[in-house]
Amino acid sequence: MKILRRRLLPTAALLLATLDAPAQVLVSDYNLGRIVRYAADGSDPAVLVAPAAGGLDQPHRARIGPDGLLYVASAGSDQILRFQADTGAYHDVFADTTSGLDYPVDFIFRPDGFVYVSSQANNAILRYSAATGARDFGWIASHPSLSAPSGIAFDDAGNLYVSGRFSYNLARFDAATGAHELTFGDVPFALGLVWSPDSRLLVASGYGNTVEAFSASASGAPVQNTFATGLSFPVGVEFSPSGDSLLVANYGAGSISRHALADGTPLAPFAAGGLLSGPNYFTVLTPAAVPEPAAAAWCAGMAALSLPALRRRRLQPPQTRPAAKTTP
Repeated sequence: MKILRRRLLPTAALLLATLDAPAQVLVSDYNLGRIVRYAADGSDPAVLVAPAAGGLDQPHRARIGPDGLLYVASAGSDQILRFQADTGAYHDVFADTTSGLDYPVDFIFRPDGFVYVSSQANNAILRYSAATGARDFGWIASHPSLSAPSGIAFDDAGNLYVSGRFSYNLARFDAATGAHELTFGDVPFALGLVWSPDSRLLVASGYGNTVEAFSASASGAPVQNTFATGLSFPVGVEFSPSGDSLLVANYGAGSISRHALADGTPLAPFAAGGLLSGPNYFTVLTPAAVPEPAAAAWCAGMAALSLPALRRRRLQPPQTRPAAKTTP
């Protein structure tokens, strides 16, 4: 089976401007309504984006965009907001309900010039121009088998994978057309997704308190196994800045745990308590993706941020709006 390689999408000028910037981890805290920034080793926590800044409400995914600004899915206000990446100061609204956005959870910037957003309350993945914020109304990914789309991830072949929070499963779509290709898995309250270095798709199971893993097989059907157990309502899953462990946001415990890549064995926690109350989705920023104070403004308008793409592979198939926003 082909092992897919990590590929970078560099912007030379941004790389030069951020060469010495340290890696960071940005954590959305659902309970406290803010974004907390950590150093690569989990030290030096600080509030980057304050509660209610720019109307921020129930923050989910936060990512650095091609313009060097910090984008945050503000699910409670049905918006994607932009902030200064170095100071956390409010910038503007990137997308909102006027485009049909309804409880945005996760989003990904892609090299095709679009940003793909899971709009949970209308059971769809929408896409927007990363340059203008205009929605592409000719494209949508949705299917009756998928309810409350949450985490999203792409494989190297350009396929879009989506977790179904209420349908307890995953679905795959053709990213070019939005066409549904397959639905698979049994993952109670499926949330965050990430591709592992060995090309397994890892999925947080909020109700199962596990991280489930899906891998390809000779028969072409994705094989499901449990990767990590003993969690407390896991939501976000990402790899550590050093790439040597898996980080998991435990919403129920107010912590981010670390796990061995080989077998999911718990390691020393990345962060617990302190500024964290309800960690949700989070993002690991490598040095090339952390704007220095001057670099964010200098790089505005440049096309493509240097964001490392995770190793991926394609998995082959086997054949409403949240009633109460008390959990992510």
